[in-house]
Amino acid sequence: MYKNILLKLSGESLMSEHENICKEKTLEIANLIKKVHEMGVNIAIVVGGGNFFRGRSNQDMEAINADSMGMLGTTMNALALRDAFSKVNLQNVISSPFDFHELIEYHSDTELKKLYKEGTVIIFSGGTGHIGCSTDTAASMKAIMIDADVIIKLTNVDGVYDKDPNKYNDAKLFKKLTHQEVLANKEIKVMDLKCIEDCMEHQKDILVINFNNQENLIKVLNGIQIGTVITND
Repeated sequence: MYKNILLKLSGESLMSEHENICKEKTLEIANLIKKVHEMGVNIAIVVGGGNFFRGRSNQDMEAINADSMGMLGTTMNALALRDAFSKVNLQNVISSPFDFHELIEYHSDTELKKLYKEGTVIIFSGGTGHIGCSTDTAASMKAIMIDADVIIKLTNVDGVYDKDPNKYNDAKLFKKLTHQEVLANKEIKVMDLKCIEDCMEHQKDILVINFNNQENLIKVLNGIQIGTVITND
């Protein structure tokens, strides 16, 4: 079982049909993370901002403005997660590449790694802090920094397919892939290539599971094969 994980959590997982941040869904996620924490697993989270704004989807705006808005969206989501975690008595800290003064306390990388290994949930907001970089890249960078064993991408499909399963009924689900196979096949769109390259170089597994059933996270951490694993082997 993985003991040190980084979750790639989309902003959309926090939203409902009528709310950018749904307090019920956010609290559900907090209770799930608490269950994982009680299993003895160290947890970090890179949260997206797509429930507010997707920088790369707004071609009419200058990249610096669009990407900055997206990074601010991730920060709002991190604050919502902090609130929910506090409600379930789960110790947590937010890390941001930006200086928000009183809003978010600054922690060095060394401090964050120590807190992570001691069981504090780390919420990474703001992506990498750089224009043109996705939260996928932030996930690989942060996983390397805290020495996580695996990145677990929580998504709305059952894993990685050879083509879009929402468009093609004959799409094939892969149970296992290597990083090199993902890099070599342009049809496999799972995470940004920089993230895959980082994980290959630093021997970080990637698990892709369907988060519509939140118990899938508990199952994979108990050794049950669900979704797709991307590994060096």
